[in-house]
Amino acid sequence: MAITIKEIASLAGVSRGTVDRVLHNRGRVNAEVRKRVQAIVQKLEYKPSRAAKQLAVQKQKLKFGIICRSDVRGFWSELLIGVDKITTELAEYEVKVLRRFFNYFRPEEHLALIDELYAEGISALAIVPLNDPSVRERLFQLKAAGITVVVLNSEIEGFEPFCYVGNDYYKSGRTAAGLLHLFARGKYQNIAVLKGTHYMMSHQQRIAGFMSELKALGTRCVVTEEADIIMDPVFTYEKTMILLKEHPDIDAIFTVAGNAIPVCQAIKDLGLIGRIIHISFDLIPAAKLCLIEGSMTAVIGQEAYRQGYLPLKVLFDYLVCGIEPEERHILTHNEIFIKQNSL
Repeated sequence: MAITIKEIASLAGVSRGTVDRVLHNRGRVNAEVRKRVQAIVQKLEYKPSRAAKQLAVQKQKLKFGIICRSDVRGFWSELLIGVDKITTELAEYEVKVLRRFFNYFRPEEHLALIDELYAEGISALAIVPLNDPSVRERLFQLKAAGITVVVLNSEIEGFEPFCYVGNDYYKSGRTAAGLLHLFARGKYQNIAVLKGTHYMMSHQQRIAGFMSELKALGTRCVVTEEADIIMDPVFTYEKTMILLKEHPDIDAIFTVAGNAIPVCQAIKDLGLIGRIIHISFDLIPAAKLCLIEGSMTAVIGQEAYRQGYLPLKVLFDYLVCGIEPEERHILTHNEIFIKQNSL
């Protein structure tokens, strides 16, 4: 038989009103009392009836904001499938999800989007943050205003969110180095590292993990060239073409950011398929074709769907049900794909 709020209150030695405030994370409750009530709720696996939960949430009129990028048939479009799924689920409880997308890695654009959502009266924010002091300061201001912040896909220095949902990018960089080491088969490698943006901690962590693991493995190599690429495919293609023409001795490419398809096109157009080891990230539909043709040697996935679905689910569970995530760092898996398992 399902336990009731009245029974939880009796076991905890508090009023039903106190239990309700704990369950819906509203009003002031003594920290010790809150822990006692939450322990009973979890131990007895209390679950409010669907109708009761819907009524309680409807009264709160919650709005969740999310800030991320968007693209066509790329990593972000797969992440947004997860956002779509949880948005549909939350709509049953009349929780509104307000989406905002940034086009460029510019702190001022990020700040404008945050301020826009704040003006809309959001209760919580899920954000892909730029690693910039001005963005960090604005997130601190949101926390001070009582807005719960979850960061996804990339972290930000000096700011502790309610929860992080994303990959262990240092480990994914190490994984890339391990793959390159295997594919090199002991041959000396001239490596080109195609970097993303310094505003994304995830990009910097991948590079750090990659370089550290190459050293640890004793891979016979040198980083011949490092080049910045942005999300614009034409710029990336042209940059790669110039790089490969000026450095014909390049044996391997490590594409750090999720912009590998134009790199593959340059490799193909220069007739370098089969001669260059190319390690990149995110198994989007176009990447599968690149693996099959050989312009991409291996891809490391990071579960884009979960990165879209889980942040808003975590916020709902906490703000509506009073359930805190078991881990404050929810890590997605590093998935390795080669031609043979991507078909």
